Amino acid sequence: MTLTQQHGLGPSRARVLALLEKSAEPLSVGQVAVDLGVHKNSARFHLDALAEVGYARRAAAAPKTQGRPPLLYSATSEAPSMGNVHLLELVNLLLTEVLAESEDSASIGERAGRRWGAALADPTTPADRVTDDLTTHLAERGFGIRREGEDLCFTRCPFRNAIDPARLPIVCAIHQGLLDGYMDASAGAWVADPITIGPQVCVTRFHTAAV
Repeated sequence: MTLTQQHGLGPSRARVLALLEKSAEPLSVGQVAVDLGVHKNSARFHLDALAEVGYARRAAAAPKTQGRPPLLYSATSEAPSMGNVHLLELVNLLLTEVLAESEDSASIGERAGRRWGAALADPTTPADRVTDDLTTHLAERGFGIRREGEDLCFTRCPFRNAIDPARLPIVCAIHQGLLDGYMDASAGAWVADPITIGPQVCVTRFHTAAV
């Protein structure tokens, strides 16, 4: 089963969602139609369908002239990631056929995550920039990130809706390892608390390591 089949999205609707996910700003029906080379009615049909299932958010644009302002659409945190679909399918396969067969899959995943995090870290980064640089790395890899003081909130995970739910604990272990490996390899002596997994938002807290 492909990722688009798993989420009930045909090729056309998946293209619309992929466009929303790549855009830094909400898009109008007209913009989507032009970018994808389709009729406005077709673009509106797919956008409204995505909104109905919670994968897109629609809101009226700020009025600039008289008349009804256009609706703007953006991808929600519930939307499955449509970027690099083949890679997500490969990850799902590896989690199912390789890691899940191990009795210690979470520990294996965490160790792999630590190596990943260590490879991303730059030991020469000043201590006061370590957490900011880590946040940038996470955002570049498809995570929605919000900082609230020392808390780091994951408002979107690129795997939450793209991976078999039974395999998500392994993915979470990998991500915990990524945080720990990054901090261990950095010069800032920071520590990331265990990730608190929530139904919509996951949270970890940064603090300096005890001497």
